[in-house]
Amino acid sequence: MCELFALNAEGPVNTNAYLREFFSHSVNHPHGWGISWRDGDPFDDASVTLVREGRRAIDSDLNWKVLGSPVEKSHVLAHIRYATGTDMAERNCHPFRTVDMTGRQWTLIHNGILFNEGLTFPYEDRTEGETDSERMAAFLTDVMDEAYLRGAKVTFHVRFGALTGAVTQLANRNRVNIILDDGEYTYVHTNTSKCTLFYRSFTDEKGGQAIVVSTTCLGGSAEAQEWKPVPANRLIALRDGRLVRTSAPHGYRFCETILELQRKMGVRPEDYVA
Repeated sequence: MCELFALNAEGPVNTNAYLREFFSHSVNHPHGWGISWRDGDPFDDASVTLVREGRRAIDSDLNWKVLGSPVEKSHVLAHIRYATGTDMAERNCHPFRTVDMTGRQWTLIHNGILFNEGLTFPYEDRTEGETDSERMAAFLTDVMDEAYLRGAKVTFHVRFGALTGAVTQLANRNRVNIILDDGEYTYVHTNTSKCTLFYRSFTDEKGGQAIVVSTTCLGGSAEAQEWKPVPANRLIALRDGRLVRTSAPHGYRFCETILELQRKMGVRPEDYVA
């Protein structure tokens, strides 16, 4: 499976040490990498920097170039890919960027498999690549647009409510670890039976609050005890380095035993698209 990394902070934080450790895991996740960061107006497409490449991060000159300068931002998403059925190509690498009808810029990274694609399959013709993750990003953007078209005010509470409902639907029979960023808030969801997303809260060198989220606990033994499991079966929202909202739990926890049963039945991970 893929690995995810995110930062949400009160002010710019240098994430290079975390990112170098994170991208070193591409030894076992060799099918592409990507990173996005953002500053300023969440409605300005120029505020989002997106870099993706369809090759192993540790072999990438571009990755070394990106990390050769300080990545000192308040919103960062990063992803390393383990492909399960689609090409090793930039178009299939995360993060994916979408824009809702208000002009708000969204970025998404995903780790999981959609066995039940009823909600996302209609978006097959609206994506550049072939992954279920990109179709999910398109679906979630449509969910936001539908909320606005119903006359809802464009507020955080509306966005959080709409996303909670959508993620709950997506979690039904699917493995859905996602991190979604709207320029103000970072939304995180996991529904696996074993913990596959962790977070760490800390105070940066300038005294600001920050939270990092990762598939694996980073920072070595010095920080090992500071990481906590992301609450399962809930959508959480982060802003300014703080956990500000947690949804009620849903009942769609994905059991990893399902994957084992699929393998015994002869269904391979490559038969799905991630």
